[in-house]
Formats: sequence, structure tokens, C-alpha cells
Amino acid sequence: MKTAFTAHTTRMEKTVARTDCYKEQTRTKKACILAILTAFCSFTGWIAETLLFYYWRGEYVDRGLLTLPFCPLYGLSMLAAYGIMRTPQSGFWAKWKESAKTKTGRITVAVCSVILYAVLAAALATIAEYITGAFYNKRFGIRLWSYRKSDNNISGYVCLSYSLLWGILAVSFMGLIWYPSMQLLSRVDVAVLAPVALTLVMLLAADFAYNMAYLHIKGVRYEPPNITKALPLLYSSR
Repeated sequence: MKTAFTAHTTRMEKTVARTDCYKEQTRTKKACILAILTAFCSFTGWIAETLLFYYWRGEYVDRGLLTLPFCPLYGLSMLAAYGIMRTPQSGFWAKWKESAKTKTGRITVAVCSVILYAVLAAALATIAEYITGAFYNKRFGIRLWSYRKSDNNISGYVCLSYSLLWGILAVSFMGLIWYPSMQLLSRVDVAVLAPVALTLVMLLAADFAYNMAYLHIKGVRYEPPNITKALPLLYSSR
């Protein structure tokens, strides 16, 4: 019986180690992982908005401030959510679930933690949207987005209905994509992660610096050539 108990304990320790392998990484490797995930989330946000606007308007609409296909507001918001709240499977949330002694208690805590995480994430996303939108409008006179046509909007910068959506998307993304990806990347050697992370950070920083300089000098947002409009002209000239 003692041997069986020891084997069971060993399996449990291995499971915990596999689950929390991110915690065992160095600060450099953790920074690389977070940089890659932030860029990935920014790219995912750009894809989602581009497809959504294409569905609404039937044409390609360049989303975000950057020239590259990234919307940093998504990535930075998720990074902030992780920095403040971690993921639904880690930090305070994990300790809260562990404190439940019964199956019913664990289910109740799990449901409450998801709801509370979504509410807090929605609040963070709303604050980030309002500050970013107000800054660019007041400083440069441009609106990166507008909710004026939606109900329950505040100065067109934020909309309570969309805030609810951001909360649901955030808790889903952080729990189903961010956390598993964080554990998966923890298994990759830092010699591979570091160049990728550094390249992404440098590209995004250079893109942001260029667009901010252009906006400051020209007073308008830089608009790259619309490839979708140029293609018909290219084929018609043949």
C-alpha cells in the first residue's frame, strides 16, 4: 500500500510540474514567451477585426494604427490582464479553487471565478479603449474607432455592450489559448524563443515609431497602399 501511495504521489507531482512548467523558467525565457504571446494576440486581433469589417462593408479596411498586421491594443490588454490577474488557471484563481473542499464547492468556485475574471477583464479592456481612443482623438484629432452608432456608448470611445463581449473573449482567450500556449512555449529552448521574440519586438517598435512620427509630422495617419483596390487595376492593364 505504501508503494502504491508513493507511486500515486509521484504521478501527482509530475502532473503539477507539467502544469506549472512556466513557473520554473528563467526571467529571460518568461519575457520571451510573454512577448511572443502579446504579438500573437495582437495579430489575432487584427485578423478578427479585418474579417469583421470585410463582412460588414464588403471591402478590406486597414485596422489599427500600425502598418504591419497587428493591433497592439489587443496584445497589450491581454498582457496587462495576465500581469494583474494571471490566467483563470493560475494565481489567485488556482488558490481559490484549491480552497474548495467538496465537488460542489469546486464547481461553484470555478463558475464564480470565470464570471469575476470576465468582469475584471472587461473593465481593463474598457479602460484601455477609453484612454487610447481619447488620447489619439485629443492629441492628433483622429478616431481609431467609434461606437457613436451603438447604444450605451461613452463619448464614442467605449460601448458597454462591447465591453461585455471583450470580457467574454478575454476569459476565453486567456484560459483556452494563452495559458496552454504559455506552457507549450515553456518546452521550447530559449535559444529559439529569444530571436523570435526580439525580432517581433523590434518590428513592432519600429512600426510604431514610424507611424507616430508620421502622424506627428503630417498631422494625419499613414495610409499604406490598398492592395485589394490595386489588384483589379493591375489585371485590367494587361
